[in-house]
Amino acid sequence: MRRPDFPRGFTLIETIVALLIFSVGALALAGTAAVIGRELRVDDVRERAARIAASRVEVLRAGCRDATSGSETLGGVVSQWSVTSADSSTIGVTESVSYVSWKGSRTDRYHAVMRCG
Repeated sequence: MRRPDFPRGFTLIETIVALLIFSVGALALAGTAAVIGRELRVDDVRERAARIAASRVEVLRAGCRDATSGSETLGGVVSQWSVTSADSSTIGVTESVSYVSWKGSRTDRYHAVMRCG
């Protein structure tokens, strides 16, 4: 007994369903890539702000006895610091760095206590 010959290939419905599934997956991938790109830009600015704060603390540590409060803006990051003297051999530094992310403005604060040598 001979089996009937079935046409080879895919039907139109199967092709449309496959394209639909592929399209949904591609759109999800594109959306995820956009979110990751935004987060990477925010992380870059956050890292730059942390480096600016660390650099300012090191500058203040180098000139410990003459350290004064102040502010500056570097590359879109606003840095403000205040110096307090507990005694003649110790200073406290509070550093505030502000920057803009895609979710809005963000401010990070750092505190350090340093001995003047």
